[in-house]
Amino acid sequence: MIGYGRLVTDGYEGYAEVVRRNGLTHAGCWAHARRKFVEARKVQPKGKTGKADWAINQIRKLYAVEKQAKALEPEAHRALREQQSRPLIDQLRIWLDKSLNQVLPKSALGKALHYLDGQWERLTRFLDDGLIPLDNNPAENAIRPFVVGRKN
Repeated sequence: MIGYGRLVTDGYEGYAEVVRRNGLTHAGCWAHARRKFVEARKVQPKGKTGKADWAINQIRKLYAVEKQAKALEPEAHRALREQQSRPLIDQLRIWLDKSLNQVLPKSALGKALHYLDGQWERLTRFLDDGLIPLDNNPAENAIRPFVVGRKN
């Protein structure tokens, strides 16, 4: 957000110029990353637990840490993330590196894995700044009525 020093976005590269021009910290949106794995889970065999489920569960754990940190000051929020979220992120990175070579890149899961890998630096910026949210859902929800109205 301009004037706040931080911008949380999906993987659209068009934001890079806004970030550069305004000297912003560019962070990735975990809701968008999670959505890719939800799509991949839809094509898993019914009743089977797979890699997409594991990723979704790890991301759920990140959101659980955020729920605990809701009322904390930014530095305490960052410290909690360091203690609880960083180990989850480290596990996710190890799993991602292993999984990238086990899945067809054009499959739904392959696309989710490559999105996560490509956005990794932005997605993990929240660890070092207690003011960076995990996602941009509040902003997206605020503009949704205008976007829906524009489509009709």
